[in-house]
Amino acid sequence: MGQLGPHEGDSSIIVSLSEAAMHMYMAAIDALPFAEDRKFHKRADVVLAGMRKLRTALTDAASTSRPSPAVVVALSNVRRRYDALMEHAAAAPGSSLGQQLYVTRVHAKLSAQEVANGAGLRADLLDELEEGGTPTEEDAAKIRDAIAALGGVPGTEHLQHREHHEPAQDEHHEPGQEQPVESHVNGWDESLVGDSG
Repeated sequence: MGQLGPHEGDSSIIVSLSEAAMHMYMAAIDALPFAEDRKFHKRADVVLAGMRKLRTALTDAASTSRPSPAVVVALSNVRRRYDALMEHAAAAPGSSLGQQLYVTRVHAKLSAQEVANGAGLRADLLDELEEGGTPTEEDAAKIRDAIAALGGVPGTEHLQHREHHEPAQDEHHEPGQEQPVESHVNGWDESLVGDSG
C-alpha cells in the first residue's frame, strides 16, 4: 500500500523532468540581456525552442487516457512561462511577425485555426512562424492586418501611443526652430540604455 502504480510512476518521472527543465529555463530567462540588446532574440529563441519541446511532451502526456493532475499542472506552468517570454520577445525591437501574431492571438483568446481562418492563412503556417519561419510578402501583409484588427501587439501600447501623439508635443513649435531630440529609446531613458563609459 502506498506504492505508485505504473501510470502514476511515469507521471511522477515526467513531472520531475519537467520541473528540472523549467528550473534551467527560468535561470536562462533571468540571464537574458535587455530587450534592446542585439543578443536578446538569439538567446531568447533558444529558450523558447526548448520550452516548445517541453510543452509538446507534456501536452502528449496530458492527452493520455489517464492523465495525472500533476502533469496538467506542469503543462499549465510551462505554457504560462512560455507565453510570458513570448510576450516579452514580441514587444522587443526586432521581434518576428510570428512572435507578434502568437502573442496577439493568445491575448485575444483565439486559436491558431481561428486566426488563420479569419486572416486567410494556413493554420500550419502559424505554427511555422511561431518556430521562426519567414512568411511570404503576401502572408506578411495579412498577418500585419490581423494583428492590427486584434488591437496590436500587447506590451507595445506605449510605443503606439507615442507614435500617434508625438506631433502634439510640438503644438507651439515655431517655423524654422530645431525639433527637440527624442531622449527615449523603446520606452527607456537614453541615459539608462546608453554607454555609461
